Amino acid sequence: MGSVFTVIFSDVDDITRQHLANNKINSLANCVLFAERLNELPTDVTQRCSDAEIISTFVYSRLSADVLENFKNLKLISTRSTGYNNVDLDYCKAHGIKVANVSGYGEITVAEYAVGLMLSLTRKIGFSNNKLRNGVVNVGEDMGIDLSGKTVGVIGTGAIGRHFAKLCRAFGCNILAHDPFPNQKLIDEGVCTYVPMDDLLGSADIIALHCPSTKENYHFVNKETIEKMKDGVFLVNTARGELISPIDFYEAIVAGKISGAGLDVLDYEDVIIKDDVEVVKNSDKSVAITSLVNAKLLQLPNVIVTPHIAFNSSDAVRRILNSSIDTITDFISGKNVTSVI
Repeated sequence: MGSVFTVIFSDVDDITRQHLANNKINSLANCVLFAERLNELPTDVTQRCSDAEIISTFVYSRLSADVLENFKNLKLISTRSTGYNNVDLDYCKAHGIKVANVSGYGEITVAEYAVGLMLSLTRKIGFSNNKLRNGVVNVGEDMGIDLSGKTVGVIGTGAIGRHFAKLCRAFGCNILAHDPFPNQKLIDEGVCTYVPMDDLLGSADIIALHCPSTKENYHFVNKETIEKMKDGVFLVNTARGELISPIDFYEAIVAGKISGAGLDVLDYEDVIIKDDVEVVKNSDKSVAITSLVNAKLLQLPNVIVTPHIAFNSSDAVRRILNSSIDTITDFISGKNVTSVI
């Protein structure tokens, strides 16, 4: 390892590039920027920067073991996101690689977006707008429901879930929450009531997912849990697509069990974003099937799908970049950096 660190930035868009252009980090490290996802860089490009000690990436890059093993000097992965389920943590732990995420950048940003999806669903805002653009006006079909007096189930009351619950409370909603670690302050402030999961599923008019994706809750929203939900429930997911079983979810919406959904994330969403048929052809069966179901979800008028942009306000993006760069510069300077493993 030389005296000057090499930092690879992947998934670099124009805003990130501009932010890095005259940043303090350039005096501390050799910064290599790629618009591509790290796992999609050509082999010869990867080899040229294989001595990098630090990688900064976004959620679209898949940092599996076979990708990470190309970087023998790697010491730190700084994700420009709160989630880090795109990183092989087992490999990192075995090789002494720290993984730092960005927490606290977008609690209110994502929470506000989730409320926006909820309002669009319950008042059919997007649905009626699309019809009007096509010259169709049907007030009966455009009829929605009030939020005031409705029961909202919040699964996960971390930073984002807490803000979301408070915003819903301002609408006059009754908030039921479920979390392995109940927040006493929310209870004391009368924001929500913590209940067992089955009670939440059976009582909520609207369910919002604000929990991280783990091995334990993979496809948590499935046929079994959907059957426990109220008929006509609305669902909002700004957390992770892996929380929902696509086939079971699609069938529930078509059957009317779920009245509508606002989804900022999808299982295997990267395939849709790339719109790459070859990826599907060369993937295993589950990816191909999920991609087909996702495409059918996009065609449903009572489903709103956005491309993982709940975090994407100008204010939040600046906070993400500043936090990530601070983490990297602290590490280069020898300061302690908090790792998720």
